[in-house]
Amino acid sequence: MNINQLLADKRVVYALLIGGIVLALLAILIDPLRGNDIYLAPVQIVALIVGVVAAAAGAYLTFVRK
Repeated sequence: MNINQLLADKRVVYALLIGGIVLALLAILIDPLRGNDIYLAPVQIVALIVGVVAAAAGAYLTFVRK
């Protein structure tokens, strides 16, 4: 199975979209959930960037490219 066949599967694309959104939200909200002030550590910044890129790629593959 090559990458084009993998990205043609809607389940994979939706998982990329939802996973990216969850990762980005978790990176931002982990400190308030633990009862601390919002402070983005370097790992949280990387997780936020990866989550936003994954969500954007999933949104593109879901809604733009058909």
